[in-house]
Amino acid sequence: MSVAENKDVIRRIYAAMEQGDTSVFGAHVHPDYVWRIAGQCSWSGTFEGREAILRDLIRPLFARFATTYKAKLKNVIGEDDFVVAEVDGDVVTKDGGRYNNNYCFVFRFRGNKIAEVVEYADTDLEERVLGRYDDALVNPN
Repeated sequence: MSVAENKDVIRRIYAAMEQGDTSVFGAHVHPDYVWRIAGQCSWSGTFEGREAILRDLIRPLFARFATTYKAKLKNVIGEDDFVVAEVDGDVVTKDGGRYNNNYCFVFRFRGNKIAEVVEYADTDLEERVLGRYDDALVNPN
């Protein structure tokens, strides 16, 4: 796909996520895609493959949320197989914390699907509001 088409995919994903719909993202990833969370917090690390990402990252994360997670695209740029998206996320956790992180996502495309996501965010906010990653795995609610 072209850079313009890749950027359009990201725009469609975040148009849906602004309404709380994560299914569009799921439809645009390779089964073997990789998600890497940069930084030094307990949530930082590399998750590989759709099933592992759902099991080990998405489900424990979303289990902490009391409201629907929404994300708004602020800016998008692209070159070659890469699209960079500046995004604002917002959700309230089950213990009443507001998780309104600001992100920079680097998406690498392979063909017409996302093959890799690198997430840059406020890791201090992640720890303070979401708690430790290991606790999310042991006690997802």
